[in-house]
Amino acid sequence: MAPKRGGGGGGSGRGGSINTCPNAFTTPEEQAYFANDVVFFAIFLGISIALCSFRKKNVAGKKLLGLPYFGAIFFFLLSYLCSIIATVLQQCETTDYVSYINWQIAIAVFVLISYWLLHFVVVFQLNVMLQKQLDRSIAIFKIIPAVLTGFMGLLTCGQLGLRAYVISLQASDDYLYGYSSRGDFYNLLETSQKYSAAYYALYFVTIIASGGLALMTILSLRKARKAGGDLIGWSVALTLAMMLWVIILIVFAAWALDDGASDYTIEKSIALSYVINFGQALSCIFILCIAKHASWSKPAHLEQYGQSGNPNGQPYYHQAPEFVGNTHTVKP
Repeated sequence: MAPKRGGGGGGSGRGGSINTCPNAFTTPEEQAYFANDVVFFAIFLGISIALCSFRKKNVAGKKLLGLPYFGAIFFFLLSYLCSIIATVLQQCETTDYVSYINWQIAIAVFVLISYWLLHFVVVFQLNVMLQKQLDRSIAIFKIIPAVLTGFMGLLTCGQLGLRAYVISLQASDDYLYGYSSRGDFYNLLETSQKYSAAYYALYFVTIIASGGLALMTILSLRKARKAGGDLIGWSVALTLAMMLWVIILIVFAAWALDDGASDYTIEKSIALSYVINFGQALSCIFILCIAKHASWSKPAHLEQYGQSGNPNGQPYYHQAPEFVGNTHTVKP
């Protein structure tokens, strides 16, 4: 889910509320942001339905769609739903400022949890499952994803706590009515923005490292005649989709650090928000496609033991023919 610079505007203050919506969504920017939430809530709802349908099938690849993947989809959906509700309440002026800030805290928490769960699936779970397809798995190919995932988990906890704290301060009396602590708040805000930039940069690096490990494992599987060629395409597509939305989050972090950035416009912000959400949805769809791949149904050991055909009575090995399975086409 993409960040919204400026918080959406036009709150009702700390106390008052009005039960009508005469001035709701009067600007194109407000309409575009709200449409963004609604469209991608519907898309992720469709992904969740496809996930439930796929998990009913008895196929080996559904291990990739376990609790972490389900959790990522759930928290993406929850963040969009909360954003839709908070936006409607704020536009209709039926909620006070403090309540709106609380909604923003919840959204930030849900988004960061979904980011880490998606990272867990792509970096750790996918690489471990690929290694299990080899006759002899390489330990370092399991250790590196585990370390990267654990490291990003710790950073996510820090990002989550700092982000929630900074947002909560905007509802405090000192921020709303006082002046003495404003300087401290903006110093903390700058620290939070720098942390966010570093967080997404490291997230990006770990995705590249994970993609490299997955590609090396798939090439080893192909040499052993255990993976269809299109599995490489799906894995590369997943890595590129992940890189796409993380790069744009880095751009948003850079804009936040340079508050007067000359290249920032609200139109660019809206357009990039759509791209971020599209990249996240595409990443989740590619994971579904990888889980459906025929290679997961192949046994780990394809060499079978034979007793006949040797006049000396000695056993020999023969290799089973490769079964490639159905080719899945990436839809634009």
